[in-house]
Amino acid sequence: MMLSNCWYCGKEISGYVFRIAQNDCDISCANEQITRAKDLLGRLNGEIDSFVGFGLGFEKPEFFWYIFVDDPGMLQYLKDEFSAAQLGFSIYPIVTEIPNQNEPEMIPAIPDKFIMGGTSIGHLNAATTGTLGGILRMGERKYAVSTASVLAPSGAMIGDRVVHPSRPDSPRRGVLLGRLVVISRMAPNSSNDLDAAIAEIDPEILTTPRIKNIGVPSESSEPHIGMSVRKSGRTTGFTEGKILCTDVRMKRIQDGRLYFINDHFIVMGEAGNFAEPGDEGALVIDNRNAVTGMVEFAIHGMAVCSRGTLLLERFGFVPPECFEPFEDEV
Repeated sequence: MMLSNCWYCGKEISGYVFRIAQNDCDISCANEQITRAKDLLGRLNGEIDSFVGFGLGFEKPEFFWYIFVDDPGMLQYLKDEFSAAQLGFSIYPIVTEIPNQNEPEMIPAIPDKFIMGGTSIGHLNAATTGTLGGILRMGERKYAVSTASVLAPSGAMIGDRVVHPSRPDSPRRGVLLGRLVVISRMAPNSSNDLDAAIAEIDPEILTTPRIKNIGVPSESSEPHIGMSVRKSGRTTGFTEGKILCTDVRMKRIQDGRLYFINDHFIVMGEAGNFAEPGDEGALVIDNRNAVTGMVEFAIHGMAVCSRGTLLLERFGFVPPECFEPFEDEV
C-alpha cells in the first residue's frame, strides 16, 4: 500500500486518506479546513441577501459544500472568496428561494384512542397544524414535543392549550391534550439552533411513547452524512431517507421576519419526498430507533432538522428513561 503525504501539513498520513478538491489530507487537517470554510460561509451568509445557506457534504473520500442560492450569478463570487482564503473545496449549488413557512392543506383526522407521535397536533386558539413528534416522560409527568411554530406560534403563552388532532384537521372532534410549559422559540435576525416547545399532557389522556409506524424510541444519536433515517409525519406519513449534509446554516422567513438557523442537518428521501409542510415536529429516527433529530421545516421535499441530542438536553429529557411507558400504556 502506497503511503500519502497530507497536502496541507506535509506529514505522512498514517490513517484513512481524506480529500478536499482532489488533495489528500488527514482528518485533523480536513477538520481544520472545514472549520475555516464554515466560518467564512457563515459570515458571507449574513452579508449576502441571495446566499440562502450551506451544508457540509461527504462522498467518500471527499469533503465538499452544498451551497443554497437564489441567484446562481453569485456562485463565482463565493468561489473567488474560497480561493482568496486558500480553501480548495468543491462547491455544489442548489438554487432555491429563502424557505418561507407555508400553511399545510387540511388532512381530515379523528383523535386516536392512544395518542402517539407522528400524528396531527396544533395550538388551540392559533389553529396551527403540524406533527406531534413524540410523547416523552419526565418522572411521573408526560409531555408532547413538537416545533415552537406548531405548538407555540407568535403570541402564544405558557399555559395555552394544545389540541390533537389540530383544529384545521378536526374542527369538531379534537382532544384538548395539555398546556404549554416550555418554549424554545427562534429569535429574528439571530443565529438559532432549535425551534421547539413542549406541552404537559393532562393525566387522564391516554398516550403511548410509540411513534406511528416506527415504534418506541430507545436513545438519541448524532447525525452523520449518509446515515439512514426515517420519520412519521402528519402530512407524508412514514418516509425513509438519508442525511444529505450536516453543519447546515440557512436563512428562513417566518411571519414575515428573517431568521438564521445553524447546527442543523438535511435529510433527502430515498424514494420521493421525505417531508412536506405539516411534517414540522416529526422526530427523525435512525435504524436503532434512536432519536437523531426533529423536522423543523421542509424545502424541495427535503427536511431541515435540528439535532435530537440538543432537543432532549434543552428540555431535560434523559434517554432511555424519557421513552419508557407508563403502566396504563403497556
